[in-house]
Amino acid sequence: MFSFRIILPFLIVAVLFSQPNEAGWGRVYEVVRCYLTGCFSKQKMGELCEGVDKAIIKREEWGAMNPRQEQPITGIADNVIVYHTGPDTCSTLGLSGSNCQQCLKDGYCAKQAVLALQDQDMSNDKGDIRYNFLIGQDGVIYEGRGWGVIGQHTAGENDDSIGVGMLGDFTSSEPSQAAQNALKNLISCGEAAGELSRGSDLTTGPMMSGKAFYDMVQRCRGLCSD
Repeated sequence: MFSFRIILPFLIVAVLFSQPNEAGWGRVYEVVRCYLTGCFSKQKMGELCEGVDKAIIKREEWGAMNPRQEQPITGIADNVIVYHTGPDTCSTLGLSGSNCQQCLKDGYCAKQAVLALQDQDMSNDKGDIRYNFLIGQDGVIYEGRGWGVIGQHTAGENDDSIGVGMLGDFTSSEPSQAAQNALKNLISCGEAAGELSRGSDLTTGPMMSGKAFYDMVQRCRGLCSD
């Protein structure tokens, strides 16, 4: 950091001489902002974030309904609260038994599950799907409310947190490794993009049942947050 502090003035001068106009000043702003926020040290994470962001299934891709209301988070979210969508996921889809569990495991009915969950939430007077993101067992991430938007996942904690729903019932078993990796990468992406505080806390809801899921979240706290 000390060495960069020394060369920063020379870098600014070089940028202005190469672009002596508004674009040059804009680039200076970006250089200084990066210096102050530490984005140079996040370069590797930034590359990961770009890959994660491109892999996220956007709302228009899964056919989301328009939200009835949308409120931005003030500042940067400090926490990630993760849930599994539970044993009712299959009934929400109108399916039951092993066929439903298998289709969720393989991921080929995950998009339908996200649509069904949004429909259920909006039918229960929520402004949109309750989560900011959802993760399938195949590791695919679906954009719910997305970054920077207040969710409706945890009463009293929505204003400064990102809610993530893992598709399926993990009361007695952990989500797949692919889903756990996706959660870790999503958090790294949010931190790299400035949407989450560095070292953001990862928790599960107070009413979440199931030791396997709770243990996964506790273990992932060390893996997902530096």
